[in-house]
Amino acid sequence: MIIAIAVVVAAGALWCFQRSLSLPLQKLESFRNPVGMPVANQSTQNFLAPSPIQQVAKAAPKKTNTLTAAGVIAQTNVQRAANGNLPALAENATLDDIATLRLDDMFTQQYFAHVGPQGESAISVASSVGYAHLALGENLALGSYAGDAGVVAAWMNSAGHRANILDTHYTQIGVAVREGVFEGQESWLAVQIFGRPASDCAAPDADLENSINLSEEEIASTSAELESDKTVIAAMSPQSGPAYNAQVEDYNNLATQYNALAAETQAAITSYDAQVTAFNACLAE
Repeated sequence: MIIAIAVVVAAGALWCFQRSLSLPLQKLESFRNPVGMPVANQSTQNFLAPSPIQQVAKAAPKKTNTLTAAGVIAQTNVQRAANGNLPALAENATLDDIATLRLDDMFTQQYFAHVGPQGESAISVASSVGYAHLALGENLALGSYAGDAGVVAAWMNSAGHRANILDTHYTQIGVAVREGVFEGQESWLAVQIFGRPASDCAAPDADLENSINLSEEEIASTSAELESDKTVIAAMSPQSGPAYNAQVEDYNNLATQYNALAAETQAAITSYDAQVTAFNACLAE
């Protein structure tokens, strides 16, 4: 499974002002699967999975096949350092919990896949434990491997799993490994969960965005009122006198309010756009 980071920018016009609305707070999980698993994810629903690795080694002594979470994490970071000198992933307790819940569920329901019988997945578990993320990924392995280095090497020999291990957008990792009964045989199951927390990038101010939206509505309403008043003034006869002057004064007062709101909204949009730019730049890091 590999996460595809995509930034979507929508432009909205506010009279002569423009703003770019780009709030992909949670990036999508692209799990690649050569045999084509169904699509399912969070925001734009694009959930593709790499075929999990399954291997049975008949002759290896049992103790050489022992896996440890700490060892898998260490070997993962060895591979990152050796392939592009990438920064090490920090172990995260919540991601460890997600990996453990995924592993336990697969043993309990006897399935080996990124999406379970009831639709459960790394994404749904992350949501249930409150891990808000910009990026999320999962690698799975089942069978007998030559220890922690062996299972990581097997992942590295698979394009989709390798891409997860070397993805520059991930900053954290969680791992769960356990030996248990799967389809009647004792087997090791390993789960890697990769993530980048939402807290890594400051999201644009939702309250500011809402305020801009309300201002847009008020500007549109005021503009319509000004056009109506202008029509009334143009039709008045004579184009002078107390009644005419009063109507013009009302129009000018409303126009002053309109211009002040427009200037205030433009300043808010400039501020919001700066936040969007910073957010998108953070996502691209």
